[in-house]
Amino acid sequence: MNYMGDSAWWRDRFKSRKLEIMDHEKCLEEDMPYFPFKGKILDIACGDGRNSIYLARLGYEVLAVDFCEEAINRLTYFANRENLNIRTRIVDLSQDSLNTLEEKFDAIIINHYKPTPRLLKDFEDIQNKNGLLWVNGFRTIPFDNPNVKKSDIMLEEEFELLDKNVLLDKRFYEINQREFVRYIWRIQA
Repeated sequence: MNYMGDSAWWRDRFKSRKLEIMDHEKCLEEDMPYFPFKGKILDIACGDGRNSIYLARLGYEVLAVDFCEEAINRLTYFANRENLNIRTRIVDLSQDSLNTLEEKFDAIIINHYKPTPRLLKDFEDIQNKNGLLWVNGFRTIPFDNPNVKKSDIMLEEEFELLDKNVLLDKRFYEINQREFVRYIWRIQA
């Protein structure tokens, strides 16, 4: 896997951070009316869990997956500190199928990671009927982050494989001159 960096880059990035949870994505909070009132949520490429923590605080059952052991260790620390029950798993999305999770989810979130076509199909297979897929990421390469490559940019046509889903909403927004796009789909099958 090499989204913005390889496994050593991500390990070092998480090790160098202060042991404090970052704020969750503000647009996730704004999008909560789309989410089921309760249920199971899968947080893909969760990092050290800022969105998983937010969702668990709201009462959701969360499974958080990432390929970086250091990130998962940090998430476990943050969850334990708040007495939150967040399940975690180390999953390399470039090699592993999400079907091995052997469960279905009411919502899947993916933040700042561009899913491959294979993963898009996996998402459909592990969503409950009327499940939600929330995807948020870069729309353009930020001028101040050379680690983001053209291949990391979210392009709408790349999500055409989500043929069992209906696009509920798409939003373009900016934070500090960084341009993002957020998509919300609902599975219909």
